[in-house]
Amino acid sequence: MTTTLSTLAEINDAIGRDEAQLARHRLHLAECAAAEQNVVMARELVRLVEKRLAMLRERRQIAEATEGPGESGGRRRP
Repeated sequence: MTTTLSTLAEINDAIGRDEAQLARHRLHLAECAAAEQNVVMARELVRLVEKRLAMLRERRQIAEATEGPGESGGRRRP
Protein backbone atom coordinates (compact mmCIF):
# COMPACT_ATOMS: atom_id res chain seq x y z
CA MET A 1 0.00 0.00 0.00
CA THR A 2 1.36 3.38 -1.00
CA THR A 3 0.44 6.44 0.99
CA THR A 4 0.65 9.99 -0.24
CA LEU A 5 2.87 12.17 1.87
CA SER A 6 1.23 15.57 1.85
CA THR A 7 2.91 17.54 4.62
CA LEU A 8 6.49 18.33 5.50
CA ALA A 9 6.03 16.54 8.82
CA GLU A 10 4.93 13.34 7.07
CA ILE A 11 7.82 13.55 4.62
CA ASN A 12 10.32 14.20 7.42
CA ASP A 13 8.94 11.24 9.39
CA ALA A 14 9.34 8.99 6.35
CA ILE A 15 12.90 10.24 5.84
CA GLY A 16 13.72 9.48 9.47
CA ARG A 17 12.33 5.96 9.20
CA ASP A 18 14.20 5.31 5.96
CA GLU A 19 17.47 6.65 7.38
CA ALA A 20 17.15 4.21 10.30
CA GLN A 21 16.31 1.38 7.92
CA LEU A 22 19.29 2.28 5.73
CA ALA A 23 21.59 2.14 8.74
CA ARG A 24 20.30 -1.35 9.57
CA HIS A 25 20.76 -2.54 5.98
CA ARG A 26 24.29 -1.12 5.83
CA LEU A 27 25.16 -2.90 9.08
CA HIS A 28 23.77 -6.16 7.70
CA LEU A 29 25.78 -5.65 4.50
CA ALA A 30 28.98 -5.13 6.50
CA GLU A 31 28.24 -8.23 8.60
CA CYS A 32 27.68 -10.34 5.48
CA ALA A 33 30.90 -9.08 3.92
CA ALA A 34 32.86 -9.76 7.12
CA ALA A 35 31.46 -13.29 7.27
CA GLU A 36 32.28 -13.76 3.57
CA GLN A 37 28.62 -14.44 2.81
CA ASN A 38 26.81 -13.50 -0.37
CA VAL A 39 26.22 -9.75 -0.19
CA VAL A 40 24.10 -9.32 -3.33
CA MET A 41 20.71 -9.08 -1.60
CA ALA A 42 22.03 -6.91 1.23
CA ARG A 43 23.62 -4.54 -1.31
CA GLU A 44 20.39 -4.31 -3.30
CA LEU A 45 18.41 -3.47 -0.16
CA VAL A 46 20.86 -0.66 0.58
CA ARG A 47 20.49 0.68 -2.96
CA LEU A 48 16.71 0.49 -2.83
CA VAL A 49 16.49 2.51 0.39
CA GLU A 50 19.08 5.01 -0.88
CA LYS A 51 16.94 5.62 -3.97
CA ARG A 52 13.79 5.99 -1.88
CA LEU A 53 15.56 8.49 0.38
CA ALA A 54 16.67 10.51 -2.63
CA MET A 55 13.07 10.68 -3.85
CA LEU A 56 11.80 11.65 -0.40
CA ARG A 57 14.39 14.41 -0.09
CA GLU A 58 13.39 15.73 -3.51
CA ARG A 59 9.74 15.60 -2.44
CA ARG A 60 10.65 17.56 0.70
CA GLN A 61 12.30 20.27 -1.40
CA ILE A 62 9.18 20.55 -3.54
CA ALA A 63 6.93 20.68 -0.48
CA GLU A 64 9.09 23.37 1.13
CA ALA A 65 8.92 25.44 -2.04
CA THR A 66 5.16 25.12 -2.43
CA GLU A 67 4.11 25.43 1.22
CA GLY A 68 5.97 28.63 1.82
CA PRO A 69 7.10 30.03 5.17
CA GLY A 70 4.81 29.64 8.14
CA GLU A 71 2.42 27.19 6.57
CA SER A 72 1.90 23.89 8.34
CA GLY A 73 1.15 21.56 5.47
CA GLY A 74 -2.31 22.71 4.54
CA ARG A 75 -3.23 23.43 0.99
CA ARG A 76 -2.34 26.86 -0.30
CA ARG A 77 -5.23 29.13 -0.90
CA PRO A 78 -5.34 31.32 -4.04
